[in-house]
Amino acid sequence: MNSIIFLFVLPLIPLAISFTFPKLSYYLGVISTATLAAISLVDLSGYLSFSTLTFHYFSIGFQGLSVIFEFIVAVTEIVVYVFSIYYMPEDRRLAFFISIAVFTVNSVIISRNVILFLMFWESMSISGYLLIGYKNRIKSYPPFVFFAFGELSTVFLTVGFAAYFFATGSLQIGAFVSNPYITLIILLGFIFKMGIVPLQMVEWLPIAHGNAPTSGSILFSASMTTVALYGMLVFATSSAPDIILGVLLIVFGSFSLLFGSIFAVSSENSKMLPAYSTVENSGAMIMMVGLFISWRLYDNLPLYSFILLGILIYATAHAWSKSTAFVISGISLDPDINSRRGVRIGKFSKFSAAVAAISLMGLLPLGGGIGEWFLLESLFISASSNQHVLLAVVAILSGSLASLGAGISIPTFTKYFSFMTGKSVDEGGKRRIGVPLSIGGTIVLGISLFIPFLVYVYSVSVSQITLNKHSLIFLSSLKGIPYPFLIYSVSQTTATFGFISPLFIMMFIATAALATFSIGGRQRRSIPVWNGGIDQEDEMSSFAYANVLRIILSKVYLSREEKTGGEYHERTFDIFWIMIVDFALIIRKFSSRFGKVVMNGSINRYIAYIIVAFLSVLIIVSF
Repeated sequence: MNSIIFLFVLPLIPLAISFTFPKLSYYLGVISTATLAAISLVDLSGYLSFSTLTFHYFSIGFQGLSVIFEFIVAVTEIVVYVFSIYYMPEDRRLAFFISIAVFTVNSVIISRNVILFLMFWESMSISGYLLIGYKNRIKSYPPFVFFAFGELSTVFLTVGFAAYFFATGSLQIGAFVSNPYITLIILLGFIFKMGIVPLQMVEWLPIAHGNAPTSGSILFSASMTTVALYGMLVFATSSAPDIILGVLLIVFGSFSLLFGSIFAVSSENSKMLPAYSTVENSGAMIMMVGLFISWRLYDNLPLYSFILLGILIYATAHAWSKSTAFVISGISLDPDINSRRGVRIGKFSKFSAAVAAISLMGLLPLGGGIGEWFLLESLFISASSNQHVLLAVVAILSGSLASLGAGISIPTFTKYFSFMTGKSVDEGGKRRIGVPLSIGGTIVLGISLFIPFLVYVYSVSVSQITLNKHSLIFLSSLKGIPYPFLIYSVSQTTATFGFISPLFIMMFIATAALATFSIGGRQRRSIPVWNGGIDQEDEMSSFAYANVLRIILSKVYLSREEKTGGEYHERTFDIFWIMIVDFALIIRKFSSRFGKVVMNGSINRYIAYIIVAFLSVLIIVSF
């Protein structure tokens, strides 16, 4: 039997007993996903390989991008299963739904046939629907909203895959597509799953993710969006590059990054804030996919290899940091971030939460900062492009939006960390949160500590994906920094453009912190609190962090402040449903007018309408 079948069957083990022994299934889930992560890492290191297994439409394989994304997703699933051991461990339905979701996510990654891929993709949406809606007490619309957009994604992928088969004559993933319109349709199918288009409807993803159990939210934001990125890269690397397609993705991504960060900083919900942040991070990764496609057109192998490496590093940092961020949401016993009701966590757990928050701020030397550096370097290089004026202009404008959005993420997760880790009422769940939080924070910290190894193995895989015989390893020694502790970027002429050294940044920060502490000691200074323009209080509230932004961007937020019982609250009007209702009113008005003119009770007009419609169908079919 082909060894690849082992990777397909492994996630089925916890699923098989999840409904009977839920807690045991979580322990087996930790073992199975850790095994998958270890196998992926060994494969990336070059000591293991798998062949493709094909039986009619059942075709699975494990090479190239599949290995990298299996490694990324498997690590997030370890956090999911560890958290589930302490979160409602005896709930059979929840265990069953989590196991189904994990199985379908992993199956999508190793599918090598578009029919099998689409089948597991649809199953992934169904498992998400079940996870969001398994509690009867929640509102009924979040699971249906999630499923509706999942179906929209499936429709685009179905049409795109049909065109893919018509153009290539193959159902196997990886066939070359020369038509950019087919590629666009397929990529839109994945983009809709990431919740970024159209811009003001990004609210559907936080609505759905915010109403799921915490383990489900981790899977949605850290795993399913990562799988959507995987799908984009699979087809982007096997399609003809097109500058217009690349520019569209850059523009889509930059606006989504900005609006995601704007809505995240103002959110007062402990689960919707990181969900909005997922929209921001998805926008950043889509921008990089657009840059990758654009530079492939000019056949600049070192530059688009660097961009592809940046996508993989960013995806890794986002998935692992975001899984930890959703574990942080479990601290609170109240969805309101400002509430003091929650679990008091230990020092190491608080340190782990800080690590995840700083990474999601996009600050060096943590993984999120390294990924942000790859994004900004790619934009800076593209902005100085002498290849295509359009690409340079779009890179400058989109880079400005991206930088603004990235800057907003700093107060976002400063607020999130400060108020989420300051709970003081209930200590009963200390262990429930502390263990998975510590594991997640340690994993995020590991990105910085072992970034040279990660860059090396990812670079080797990038060389294989881009069919480069001589691997481009973006590690070097410069300015007294020895190899391999320096990561460098390349310019359009393949010369060194910029560089960073996370290890040396970490050493500098540690030295500066020790010096500051030794000089200043434990002395603290009190200053008057400015509470964002609302009534003065002894301490700054969570609401005050984004109050100025709410006032300036009131038309964007569609919100206003209201004072109830002496306290200020934000009333946000549901943007998603406002747009849906407005669209429904337009359709109803059109239908009413159409009915009065064409189908107004006159049998002659009705017969004429039937004849015209019938002839039109015959003409279209004949062509």
